[in-house]
Amino acid sequence: MNEHIVREILLRAKKEVFTGNLGNTLTPFKGDGIDFAEIREYNYGDDVRKINWKATARTGDVKLNVFNEERELNIIVLFMLSGSINFGTVRLKQEVMAELLALLSFSALKNSDRLSTLFFSDKVEGYLKPTKNLGVVEESLQMALGYDPVGKRADFDAFCHYLNSTTRQKSMVLLIGDFYGEIDLSTIAHRHQIYALIVRDRFEEAPQLEGALHLVDPVTMKDAEVVLNRSMLREYSKKVEAEDARVYEHFLEHKITYGKIYTDEDLYLRAAQILKG
Repeated sequence: MNEHIVREILLRAKKEVFTGNLGNTLTPFKGDGIDFAEIREYNYGDDVRKINWKATARTGDVKLNVFNEERELNIIVLFMLSGSINFGTVRLKQEVMAELLALLSFSALKNSDRLSTLFFSDKVEGYLKPTKNLGVVEESLQMALGYDPVGKRADFDAFCHYLNSTTRQKSMVLLIGDFYGEIDLSTIAHRHQIYALIVRDRFEEAPQLEGALHLVDPVTMKDAEVVLNRSMLREYSKKVEAEDARVYEHFLEHKITYGKIYTDEDLYLRAAQILKG
């Protein structure tokens, strides 16, 4: 991992968020109010001054008072690892995803929301507990750029199962990945507010390759000798387009906000457009 890249991304993302360009992209909810709303379970990072000691003593579980004007968000940023993110003609998709991770993290923390970060393939690769500490962004960025994704497979079903088994509180879930394969987020969309940020390289959707080639699948690591022509490439592009259309239909059905970001685009502008819906 190049420490120079980490520092460069950190400074760029922090500047964009804290100079006001994108600082309020994630709904800028207000802080505490005085109108009592409910009692809920205590979550790591909550204000201990709001613990309801009577309810805690009665149930044996730590309980917290929640007020109507309390709009603090529980934000989970998912970095989905797969062999296919180790590609890019302008920048590696993995690097673009890492910069998105830093941007979203700074934006959440600026709003004083609780941020947790999850790195996932077909299993948990890494996890950073909920926090409001800005220092976590550098740690998460180092992790995002430090993983070798080759040979890993993105499994969204496994992620949904993990989230349902570990997260009871309604959360804003920000998914960063290239979204290939089977995508079904229906089991989490009814409970959480979901955003899907799809990172792609234009070349992989419309490759300009012809002739005899030796290709290696970065997920399965299987290789093959193939001869490509324009007709085959057109058919491939149509299949990618059709698969994306199916995924978009799924997102719309379940009220999931989504958008695509290419490796040659203005990352901050596109992210803001997507998150603002």
